[in-house]
Amino acid sequence: MKTFRKVLFYVVLVILVTVVSLVVSAFLFKDQIIKQFILKANEQLSTPVKIGKIDVSVFQSFPKISIVFRDVYVEDSHEGLYPLLTARQISFHLNPMDVYRGEYTILGLKVVDSEATLKVNAKGENNYTITKETSGGGLIRFELKNVNLKNTRVRYIDLQRVDEFIFTSEQLYASIKAVNDSYSITAKGDVDTEKINIGNQSLLEGKSFIVTTVLNYDDSEKLLTIQSADLQLGTSLFAVKGTYYWKENSTINLITEGENTDIQTLLSLLPETIAGSFSQYKSRGDVYFRAIMQGEISEKKSPAFSASFGFSKATLFHPQYKSKIEEASMEGSFATSSLRDPAKAVLSLKNIQGKLNNNPFQANLIVRNFNDPDVILDFKGDVDSEALTNFYPMENLRQVNGVLAADIAFEGKLSWLKNKTTAQRVSTRGSIEAYDLSFTYGKDEAQLKKLNGVFQFNNNDLALSNVSAYLGSSEIRLNGFFKNIITFLLFDNQPVGIEADLKSSFMNVDELFTYAFGKEVKGSSTGEYEFQISPHVYLNFNCDVSRLKYKRFTGRSLKGDLLVKNQVAVSRSIQVKTMGGSLALTGIVDATNRKAIDVSSTFKLDGLSVDSIFYVFENFQQTFIQDKHLKGKAFADITLELTLNQNLKLFPETLVADITANIKNGELNQFEPLKRLNRYLDDEGLYALRFAELKNEIHIENKTVYIPQMEVRSNVTVLQISGTHTFDQHIDYRIVTPLNNRRKIDITEASGAIEEMEGRTKLYLKITGTTEDYRVQYDTEAVKKKIISDLKKEVQELKDVFKNKKKKKEVELSKDEFDWDN
Repeated sequence: MKTFRKVLFYVVLVILVTVVSLVVSAFLFKDQIIKQFILKANEQLSTPVKIGKIDVSVFQSFPKISIVFRDVYVEDSHEGLYPLLTARQISFHLNPMDVYRGEYTILGLKVVDSEATLKVNAKGENNYTITKETSGGGLIRFELKNVNLKNTRVRYIDLQRVDEFIFTSEQLYASIKAVNDSYSITAKGDVDTEKINIGNQSLLEGKSFIVTTVLNYDDSEKLLTIQSADLQLGTSLFAVKGTYYWKENSTINLITEGENTDIQTLLSLLPETIAGSFSQYKSRGDVYFRAIMQGEISEKKSPAFSASFGFSKATLFHPQYKSKIEEASMEGSFATSSLRDPAKAVLSLKNIQGKLNNNPFQANLIVRNFNDPDVILDFKGDVDSEALTNFYPMENLRQVNGVLAADIAFEGKLSWLKNKTTAQRVSTRGSIEAYDLSFTYGKDEAQLKKLNGVFQFNNNDLALSNVSAYLGSSEIRLNGFFKNIITFLLFDNQPVGIEADLKSSFMNVDELFTYAFGKEVKGSSTGEYEFQISPHVYLNFNCDVSRLKYKRFTGRSLKGDLLVKNQVAVSRSIQVKTMGGSLALTGIVDATNRKAIDVSSTFKLDGLSVDSIFYVFENFQQTFIQDKHLKGKAFADITLELTLNQNLKLFPETLVADITANIKNGELNQFEPLKRLNRYLDDEGLYALRFAELKNEIHIENKTVYIPQMEVRSNVTVLQISGTHTFDQHIDYRIVTPLNNRRKIDITEASGAIEEMEGRTKLYLKITGTTEDYRVQYDTEAVKKKIISDLKKEVQELKDVFKNKKKKKEVELSKDEFDWDN
């Protein structure tokens, strides 16, 4: 026991003496050590080095002495002041005995918070040749067994080849052994690929690797040999071997193989933006990957690259989702003779097979020329839509069920689809048949239910055969053609031609408009939608709808046509039973200016209930005369022009209309202005006025309704009425009525408003003011004659002008052909 204590004491004593000696020596000879080290280093360096502070430490890598440089700046070898290397700290670890003998053999190195920029300029000159050529060996030798790089960023730029690489590492350990011009290097640590751009191609961007590698570098031959390199990417492991030679021409020869891989191996090779949504998917089964890069790297040449990958008897699934693909297999390959030229690349995915929730499918895909993709694709199988969305949820798509049976094939360049003249060169064949497909889509939760029918593809066109569905509460049955549909779906601003026949037992137009134009209007809390006609839609459409609803309007047996081209919609004939009668119309809607939509139309009313008309049109936004006041059947011919805004609100000043109206079996009940006439006529029957027929030709323009004189033969009396009614509710009505009771009026006050003719006495009255504040007064004879004649003349002049404009519009439209092929 005493012997052990003595040995322990002497060991501790020796260590203590050694530490103290080293500390004292470092302190005493600090300046000399630093001076001699810098002197020897400057003999080797050809570019300036700036150092903020230099120190000598015994404890950083005991028992070695460490020369510590802080705030290091190494200038590159190009002209100008550009940094090759910056670092917060660089420590060189040396043997203290060698240092005392004047030999500076570096045994270790630690670099903290560094950034290096390696550059090759347009002339092919690099910026990292910073050591001087020597005829013999110097006293500084690099036998590094412990290199520690902490928080490192390296950027490499080749302006000749337009290549750029950026790597970062939080912690990297390496050892370097040199024999003459040969170096053996082992390294282990983390490496992040911030950027790898070869030409205009981005590879493995944003990947994090755990690296273990053994390298041999022959400086005299400029040959780097990768004896072994294991790159761990997530749960995937890649084994890399090969060489890189650049003494004369730069030549690379690399082989990479995936080991113990799964589906994550294949996904990890994709950019993060693509692979991110698949990152949680897992696999069971055999997955393989192998890649080869081989060839010359120069300004004009790029190496060839090929990869083979795939899986067999695999199961693909997401831990959180219900569905999975079983018995999956695929044979994939990617090859290009030049990594720089995407036009030479070919991607092949062959014999894709599997079962999605026991529904089998098979597919093939070949893509040639990534600059101008030439695609060959086929797919066959029954797809359970609920299983598909359970396997891969789709944004805004919910409550999905039903089956799609697909057998389709596509062949052609995608660029051909961008032009109508070349789109027919694309070959699209096959069909998709829907069986009770239902889903809810979008923020408005549009519900499509029980979609059935066949979608038949013929090149770039799509035929619909007996397609039926419920969209919201609307039932739809379609047969027809969609021309250029593939182009329209794949690319923006492409035209589509639609020729279709629609049948429906019920259509809720409010709901359909919300789905189609339900864009939220800024500053509006009423849920208004913005109406627009796409400039890319060409439509030839026939419809047969049993029942229809739009706001307060309901119709039955609607039949008609609709033509759309260049944002102009035309209907030559629409007929519908509504409001107790029938309505026929033709019309033109010009939406080329989406904020000012021009409408031109003619209507024929056949027995429509007058009160229903006022109710449906919300009493035309006034309260003077309302649906509760009116009864009767309206027969009318109406011609009108108007302009609406994008929310289908009328610009009142644009409304121009001619109305030839005939109202039969009419009633005017509890109408306040007629009640006030009782003061002059002494007839309580004015509260419920009945008439067999009323005819007139009314004109609307300049926000004014012009009513020429008309005769109303009622159950009470015979009235002659004329006047004007403005949109801001100013009224000026003239009334001529028989005077049966002179005692009811003041003869003196009514002087000039009474006319005797063939034994009959007529009283002339006027109603003026606003609908909220009006007066019933006597109308003098002089004013009476002038107003009636002037009003008739003004109305006729306005109607003539309107008819001329209408004819001009019809001539212009007759020149336009709504034909997709033109």
